[in-house]
Amino acid sequence: MPFVVTGISQDGDTAALEQALKAAGLSLDALEVLGPDDTGESHTVGGLVDTSILIGGMETGTGVPGLTGSGISGVAGAPRVAPIGSESLWERLADFAIPDDEVEHYAEALEAGRSIVGYHGDSKNVAKVESLFSAAGLAKVKTF
Repeated sequence: MPFVVTGISQDGDTAALEQALKAAGLSLDALEVLGPDDTGESHTVGGLVDTSILIGGMETGTGVPGLTGSGISGVAGAPRVAPIGSESLWERLADFAIPDDEVEHYAEALEAGRSIVGYHGDSKNVAKVESLFSAAGLAKVKTF
């Protein structure tokens, strides 16, 4: 049966965990880290709107983040909407199989600057992966 072991890293450094997983003969391909900068939720830089969400610049922009267009006097080009993150935070956390009633706790950890670490595997490795997560100093190690 598939599982995901999750834990919370204070600083996002998974080097020790990666070494332990390798030493245990487990694949690093199953390791997933979601850091506070990976959530795709923030569109601000230093408290200002991140201009990378605008397409077209001053000459072709509409003044609406993510939207450029034609048919507006002084605006050239075809209308299009800029992608603003491919997945929401909730979709990213769903990749970790976190139950709905616990998602808020993980979102709060990300907002506080911590990282969520997950390992996707099968049931024969659950105890081993949980032990490695705890030994690497991850907090709130849980299996879903």
